[in-house]
Amino acid sequence: MSRQPILQQYYTRGRQGIFRSNEGYDTVAKSTGLDNSFIKKTLHPFCVYDAPRLLQERGENDLSLYPEARVSFRAESGELVVGRSVFVGADFTGQRNTFFSHNYVIPAERRDDFIKEPAKIFGLKAFAQEHANTAGKELPMLADLPFQTGSVKDQRQWLRHIGIDERIFKQLLYAVMMSLSSKRKVYISLDGDVGAAAADARQLLELLYSCLPYEMRRHFGFLTYCNEPQSKKYIHVMFVEKGSIRPGAGFTEKDYVFDLAHERILQVDWQEGAHSYLDFAWEYVNEPRVLASFHDFCEEVLAGADTTFMLRLATYYELCALYLIEKGRFAVYEQNRAGIWQVLQYFLSQDGLVNKSRLLQLRDALFREETESLTNKKLPASEIISQMLKAYSAIPKERISTELVTFMMNVLLKGKTARQSGYVAEVYQHLSNDQELFGFLMRSVFGYKQVVKPLFEDYLADRLASFSKISQVLQEIEFWTETAPPALRNLFFMTATREKVISLFTRERQKLQAALTIHDFFERQDGVSGYADELLDELDKSLLKQIALDSLSWDDFGKIMTLLEEKPQTFTCELDLESRQKLVHISQMAILTENREVPLPEQFFRQWDEKEMAIQQKLIVNLLGRPLELDSFPLVALVFYRAELQGQDSFAYSDLLRFVGDNGGEEVLYSFIQWSMTQRMFFTGKYISPGYRQALKGLLLENRGRRLRDKEWKKRWFSVRHADFRKLLEEVRSETSSPLMKLFRGKSTALLSVIILLAAGVVGSFFLFMPDAVPVAPATPGRGETAELPYLTEPVEFVPVYQLMLEPQIRPLHRTNEF
Repeated sequence: MSRQPILQQYYTRGRQGIFRSNEGYDTVAKSTGLDNSFIKKTLHPFCVYDAPRLLQERGENDLSLYPEARVSFRAESGELVVGRSVFVGADFTGQRNTFFSHNYVIPAERRDDFIKEPAKIFGLKAFAQEHANTAGKELPMLADLPFQTGSVKDQRQWLRHIGIDERIFKQLLYAVMMSLSSKRKVYISLDGDVGAAAADARQLLELLYSCLPYEMRRHFGFLTYCNEPQSKKYIHVMFVEKGSIRPGAGFTEKDYVFDLAHERILQVDWQEGAHSYLDFAWEYVNEPRVLASFHDFCEEVLAGADTTFMLRLATYYELCALYLIEKGRFAVYEQNRAGIWQVLQYFLSQDGLVNKSRLLQLRDALFREETESLTNKKLPASEIISQMLKAYSAIPKERISTELVTFMMNVLLKGKTARQSGYVAEVYQHLSNDQELFGFLMRSVFGYKQVVKPLFEDYLADRLASFSKISQVLQEIEFWTETAPPALRNLFFMTATREKVISLFTRERQKLQAALTIHDFFERQDGVSGYADELLDELDKSLLKQIALDSLSWDDFGKIMTLLEEKPQTFTCELDLESRQKLVHISQMAILTENREVPLPEQFFRQWDEKEMAIQQKLIVNLLGRPLELDSFPLVALVFYRAELQGQDSFAYSDLLRFVGDNGGEEVLYSFIQWSMTQRMFFTGKYISPGYRQALKGLLLENRGRRLRDKEWKKRWFSVRHADFRKLLEEVRSETSSPLMKLFRGKSTALLSVIILLAAGVVGSFFLFMPDAVPVAPATPGRGETAELPYLTEPVEFVPVYQLMLEPQIRPLHRTNEF
């Protein structure tokens, strides 16, 4: 495949150009393949030359004294532009001075051929400085460009000759490299006459350029001469005429300024100290092949990285240390072992890097160094371990190194032997950050019985001792379940974790909820059935021993039943007496709640003594809903059963009725009494048990029998179908009636005769003493006569006879004076 050609362009003042038909500055010739818009937009801004002020002022005619301006930059479309502008004296008219610019445009795919060999740019000699009109406007496309290499052998000596020592060189290189990742320009002014300064500028630039990594060169732009500082696009370094840098002018106050002609270095934030790459560049400034070797190393390692990362100065500081170690300078590693491992793992963990083979080889070399040190009883620092493990886990899906696992086991054993408990704990922490590696190591530990105790059991004991919450222990169990399943078969693990769970469980306030959480955890774990069963049995034994059944709510009771209902017979046999009794209580409650028909109290409580029965009854009270419902009436009866009261009156009836009323209201109380009339436990034969009858009577007599005075409630009470209860109602009604009503009910016939006679006497007396009670209408008076007013009688209030008998209120009759 043929290479794309190199294109070229001429620019000067002529009679006409490519883009203008009249005289003036313009492109006067170009290669056919060079795009016109590229010329105008990219090349024309750099086709400029301002002669040195001193030479202009004296009207210098010797053209060799005028400095050439070399330029090189990368265009936006990727091409490399290398050009030169020179002063050429009078133009075609002979009256005006002009300049001539010649630019080469190197295709992007051939750019690396030039940047990797600086002499092709700085030693390029095939520049024209004139163009005859008769030659036409078309320039040839070229396959290659002739160049020559530099002749300076001792760069340090030459640098000292132009006034640059080691410190200034490092500052210069620092500023140039920083300018590529920042928006700051570098302006340099050299001492000497203008022509010599321009020649030195080109040579100094070639030296600095050779110290730049390839990716930086791809983006680097420079100009070897300009009459004063200017900000030009694509240009990072600009050499300017001596005396053109004016402090305080403001234009360069944010840029790197090296006014070496006046021994001033401004805005360079370079600090004294170790600068690994700058030190390396100075050390090998006379050995370009060593510098090129480093750049090749960087190019290989950084393949695939993004541009920002590759233009970062720190990247090359870090890679320089790795390169030197790769070349056998382990003194660099000894100076900062942890730091080198950190740099190595950092580059290994970069996903964009596509070629990590040299980094991996370096990792293995450093690992061998650490293994040898460990053999000599020198424990690696904790931070080295951390960075080493990260370096080995940085490559996804990389097979775990058995050598690394063996090394880590030896580190732990030697650390324990040296009694460095803090160090060992840190190493374990670093290992556990990589669960896959940690699991591999621990599975390896279980393969060697002699190291199980020091490397697993002691470690587990320390971890468990630091836990203060059950959740932490459960997380630990889950960790080992996922990381190293053989741990669950280790006797120490099973015993220690079980004891820790039980110990923390005893401190829990919400014990039932804690037990449910632990049960739920193990239900979600796979492959732990045997271990989990033993632990949960111990947990449930502790739960039974410590939980107070009389504090359980209905929801709590349902929860605790889910834990205990499937327990085997052996579980019960292992319980102590108190816990076994609690389990029986709970089982009894299960029978009570599962069966629709509640057994009679004497049957339900036949196996309980008074104390246990009280506990059971309190538990039932807690299970009753509020307000009471019809289906809970049998449970209410159980609550108020008293075994110490022999016979049918074995209930605390008054307390029972009061409880129903307080927790259900009048309507529920009525329903309960109605229900009780159908339950034989409240009867002796056909009659209500005496105790219950007395309690009912006391209830109905409250507030002078208010429950029977209301018409609606009276109907409802008398609608209860039971003869003895109706008889009880009659008794209550009789006892709460008025004296007259009692009299009527006791001697009805005799009282009726007396009432009739008394009534007749009262009526007769009434008419006897009130003859004028009925007014007579008076005659109509004649003229002049005064009408006589009628006599007004007092109105008569009708009073029932029986009330007159009970509360006589006979008032005296009022008579007028005429009577």
